[in-house]
Amino acid sequence: MNKAVCHITQDIYGRPTVANHKHWEGDFNLSHSGDWIVLALTTNGRVGIDVEEIKPVNKDIMRYALSKQEFHMALHQPLHAFYELWTLKEALFKTGLFPNLSPHLLDTIDIKTTRADLSTQLLYLDQRHPVTICWNNSSINVKITTLNRQQLL
Repeated sequence: MNKAVCHITQDIYGRPTVANHKHWEGDFNLSHSGDWIVLALTTNGRVGIDVEEIKPVNKDIMRYALSKQEFHMALHQPLHAFYELWTLKEALFKTGLFPNLSPHLLDTIDIKTTRADLSTQLLYLDQRHPVTICWNNSSINVKITTLNRQQLL
């Protein structure tokens, strides 16, 4: 039996990727926070995923992480609004479609209005762990897998 061998490597930006597999055109991405690990997988196209644990955060961190427009929007919202924006920024960045920008330079409000080729979904694993997944529209089959600490042990 001739099995295809593939290796997980990193691209020039440090993003994990599958190398040496001539038939797979998909993508995957991982994130972890608190007791959770999440995996997004697609059979084609690009995908990014991020999970964060909601914890207190000061305004300096918010100012660094968010664009001015996002900061003003999140400043007057409950804390979970900051984390929803942050997981969206990270998921967008982790698709690899914005390699020249760090996450805090991505303006999610602008991207959502100008990039019709991207889809996003927000969900909560529990009350303290928002997850956002982002994929480009050529990704027709996106799967999400989650594991918590008890499932790993």
